[in-house]
Amino acid sequence: MRTVYPIDTTLYKPEKCCNGYTIIFGGLDVKLIDMNGRSVNAWKLDSSLHDHGTDRAHLLRNGHVLVSRGGMVSTDGVIDEYDWDGNLVWRYMPEGKIPHERLLGPHHDVWRKKNGNTLLICREAVPEEYLKEVRNPLWQNQTICGDTILEVNLEGEVVWEWNSHGHLDINHYRLLASPGWFAGPHNSTVVDWTHINTVRELPENRWYDQGDERFRPGNVMISPRQLDTIYIIDRETKEIVWEYGGDYFGGLSGQHEPYMIPKGFPGEGNVMIFDNGASPWKDLGHAGMSYVLEINPMTKELVWVYDDKLRFHSAYTSSAQRLRNGNTLICEAAARRVFEVTPEKETVWEYVGCGPRSYRYSYDYCLQTAGLGRPKEVSVTPPAELRIAPDARLD
Repeated sequence: MRTVYPIDTTLYKPEKCCNGYTIIFGGLDVKLIDMNGRSVNAWKLDSSLHDHGTDRAHLLRNGHVLVSRGGMVSTDGVIDEYDWDGNLVWRYMPEGKIPHERLLGPHHDVWRKKNGNTLLICREAVPEEYLKEVRNPLWQNQTICGDTILEVNLEGEVVWEWNSHGHLDINHYRLLASPGWFAGPHNSTVVDWTHINTVRELPENRWYDQGDERFRPGNVMISPRQLDTIYIIDRETKEIVWEYGGDYFGGLSGQHEPYMIPKGFPGEGNVMIFDNGASPWKDLGHAGMSYVLEINPMTKELVWVYDDKLRFHSAYTSSAQRLRNGNTLICEAAARRVFEVTPEKETVWEYVGCGPRSYRYSYDYCLQTAGLGRPKEVSVTPPAELRIAPDARLD
């Protein structure tokens, strides 16, 4: 007999897990669930401006959620912050506040810095003077879009800005990839050159403590998907001081969610990456396979890798997070599942029905979660045969 789990926890070994609450999101819904899949809090996002889905949702230390809603083509993307009770308490929209007219709306990631400012990504049309350097004949006489990283304060003022066209080679892009076209404003067509999908502030780390200025806390890590490379930007000089393209099965391929593991977590200082395997022509070994990589940023050596060649591939979105007990939380967005694995790669928790990314938080992460008390943790054993309902939705 086949059992259908449209939305539920399908596997749970409490004694082996880093137990806590997991945030899941999709469409206009954000949920915080316990290990058994029960919702402990939910946010319904404001749809008065538009119905763009949720790209990111991060739980903050004050119990608020910081949300990015934009997407590839929008000019009206928005960054919202909701309190624990679902009230909209802060909003950033670029209209009237962006440094110049080439910027489109925010998209993909958002990150709240320790100083209270917010990092976000805006798509940007490359200025004409840079287009003269384009060598790809398919790109000539086209509108080419890169990205700009903005840091804004709570008053919505831009206090720092970095743009891709001023610091990246416009002739560096995914070789042999299909042209990155998407519908732009007014149904125009533009080239999606960089497609930055992640922005993170570097935390305090051992490399900087040992004197390596490249890893100064506050420097910015970005992930241009189309370049199959991740970079670290020196916040003071705005120069790129570190990059990684990888060499595992041909190197990174449409990667997402790189970040430096913070102090206090196993592997602290190393960089976690979800390597999607989005362009398999780079290496046949990468065809239809995703990997989670942990690398030493000093040596660029591979420290740990998760690969399940029988059941693991998401060509888009997805995430990976190192947990405090050494386990790793992995969101395989294409399969709509999030699961936790041990360092030995044993799956000890799985939830089916997630959105594009998921993150785990400790029970006492903020006053609001601590006030919930520790929920009852009931082990779950999956049936011998398991299939996922194709119409499963986050509701």
